[in-house]
Amino acid sequence: MTGKQIGGLIIALIAIVIAYNSYFVVTPRERVVLVQMGNIVGTNYQPGLHFKKPFIQHVHEFDKRLRSLTGNIKRVLTSENKNLSVNYYVKWRINDTVQFYLSTHGTSQNAQGLLTDLIKNDLLSAFSKRTIEQAVGSQRNQILAAVQVQVNKDAKKYGMYVKDVRIMKMNLPKQVSQSVYERMRSKRQEVIKALRAQGDAAGQEIRADARRAKTEILAKAYRKAQKLKGAGDAKAAKIYAKAYQKNPSFYNFYRSLKVYRNNIGSGDLLLLRPTGQLFKYFNPSPVSPKPSASNQATSASNKP
Repeated sequence: MTGKQIGGLIIALIAIVIAYNSYFVVTPRERVVLVQMGNIVGTNYQPGLHFKKPFIQHVHEFDKRLRSLTGNIKRVLTSENKNLSVNYYVKWRINDTVQFYLSTHGTSQNAQGLLTDLIKNDLLSAFSKRTIEQAVGSQRNQILAAVQVQVNKDAKKYGMYVKDVRIMKMNLPKQVSQSVYERMRSKRQEVIKALRAQGDAAGQEIRADARRAKTEILAKAYRKAQKLKGAGDAKAAKIYAKAYQKNPSFYNFYRSLKVYRNNIGSGDLLLLRPTGQLFKYFNPSPVSPKPSASNQATSASNKP
């Protein structure tokens, strides 16, 4: 190979290296900062192919998706000066690429260190204002919401945004946890008693209303039944009166039979004198005998 060929090969290699360092590609999940001599000269690049000055300008790429950060605070003091340890996790992402680069020098390790310090300070401050019972139970969500708001205020200057803050686990000393659980149990028992008392009072009121409604319904039904019964009795009396007027002797006989049927049973034995109006059908009047022919003649002769 001659010297001329070697020189051409070197020039081609240099051209390839220059061309390779003259462009960069931005993916949809990345944020890019272009730096020249320590100064930012380009940001907010859209996904695709872009060009830069070779060897002078450098590209810093950052993932703009949500990231996770976990941590542990071994000693947290509550307002009662009692200790507990807290395991937490944070969901965060880059919100301002330029500010993030200037604050962290473009390294995720620095970013996580800054965010960890913010989370720890805010959690310690929030727990110091509350008792263990509040931190474990009723105000746990309030603590996390307040910490998230405060962390976002502090993390804004670093170009970061905190999407969520959660507590994975809280460990209490054995004696402390027992006292907390006993206190929570007693309060729950008080709530249960109050709810049961309210339920009993409501039940008594409902039962009283039901009894009153029942009494009113029965009274109305009885009044209506008496009206219907009175109307029926009046109509029946009218029918009986008409029937009596048509055949009084048969009506009297029929009524006597009903009295016999209702008052004298098949196994009853009564010793009564068959006299009086009630037993007149047991003692019919005797039939007068027909006069003989001689008597008829005598009667005829006696006539004037």
